[in-house]
Amino acid sequence: MQFEIIDIDKKGGGVSHEGIIFRFAYPGDTIEGYIVSKRKKLGRIEKVVKESPLRHKAPCKYAGECGGCAWQQMRYDEQLKIKEAKIKGLFGFCEPIIPAPQEFFYRNRMDFAFGPDFLIGLKDDKNKTLDIEKCWLLSEESNEIVNRLRKFVKSRDLKSYPEGIMRHVVIREGKNIKNTVINILTSDKGEFPLEELWEELKDIIQGITWSHNLSPADRSYGEIQKSIGQDYLLESLNGIKFKIPVQSFFQTNTRQAEKLIQIIIEFANLKGDEKVFDLYSGTGSIGLSLADKAKEVAGIEENEAAAKLSLENAKLNDIENFSAIAGRIEDIIKSLDLKSDKIILDPPRPGIHKKVLQKIVEAKPKEIVYVSCNPYTQREDINLLSEGGYHIEKTQPIDMFPHTPHIENVVLLRNSAP
Repeated sequence: MQFEIIDIDKKGGGVSHEGIIFRFAYPGDTIEGYIVSKRKKLGRIEKVVKESPLRHKAPCKYAGECGGCAWQQMRYDEQLKIKEAKIKGLFGFCEPIIPAPQEFFYRNRMDFAFGPDFLIGLKDDKNKTLDIEKCWLLSEESNEIVNRLRKFVKSRDLKSYPEGIMRHVVIREGKNIKNTVINILTSDKGEFPLEELWEELKDIIQGITWSHNLSPADRSYGEIQKSIGQDYLLESLNGIKFKIPVQSFFQTNTRQAEKLIQIIIEFANLKGDEKVFDLYSGTGSIGLSLADKAKEVAGIEENEAAAKLSLENAKLNDIENFSAIAGRIEDIIKSLDLKSDKIILDPPRPGIHKKVLQKIVEAKPKEIVYVSCNPYTQREDINLLSEGGYHIEKTQPIDMFPHTPHIENVVLLRNSAP
């Protein structure tokens, strides 16, 4: 069947006249394909009959198959137009989107899956592992790690899960501080030769960790068994150093993370005498960046290890006016006095619990800076904050992830009450 693509959905798929969503299809395409699920309105491309003017020839030979860069066959200027239009559609207005300084090789972390026949790579839209010889999201040095690892597992006959033990490899590299660490994730059905792999890679990495993923889920996180060398990544953002354990979250685009923090600092416009709450503070990248501009910064973070790490990162940078509380914000919110001049919000993709939003409204901070990787849930949360007297002052989208539909968005909210 032929389909004409007329729009882009929330997840970046091309939408046909019939409402069927096709991955790797763009507005203006005419494609041949078939419907995979009528209920979910999902289709699959077989070939592009007429190319959209948005298209160009992508440098990566896996473009159009690999799930890592669904938009790589779309011109970058057109990607930015679509993302900016999405934000304007949700919020009514915004500043021009800030493009990434690097379209390629920008990520400081990649999670690759092991597949049959000693493949290492990313998944296609059929959930099959593609054997990626060169990933355009990662540096040339990290691509070298993948290729050496592929040879290693083949030479040791280390088969992929579930036939064998190999599940994922996570590569993390510092962009501002030169260091690279990797985490090998396996099942618990056999021993992984960690020392042997370290001997193969120690000239190009600073640390290696072996972890068990005991979950049936296809995830790159597990119980650490052993580490050799560094079990953490060192990175800096705008001059502030961060120690990031091999399995901890950190913004994956270092250059744009620095720009994102600069925007937050600009929106917060601190004078030096304010108390600031940093909700969903993680390892402290935002809160620590604001500390020298405020009287006091208090971070609140659900993940106890991340909260503890934010305090360690404060010590690493000789920052004494930052504190952190560990706990689910919706559970501990009743016992907190959130009265402050400013509140920073940087929640996970699902957004903010209604109890938290209500407590914020009751606390009446003068201003809120809301950072989100999901503008759709951000808009829903801001609707509730608006009912409590807040209005949008500024909106600034930033492209953290070129060649994907993901958008980071920063909103400054001001209390309208006298």
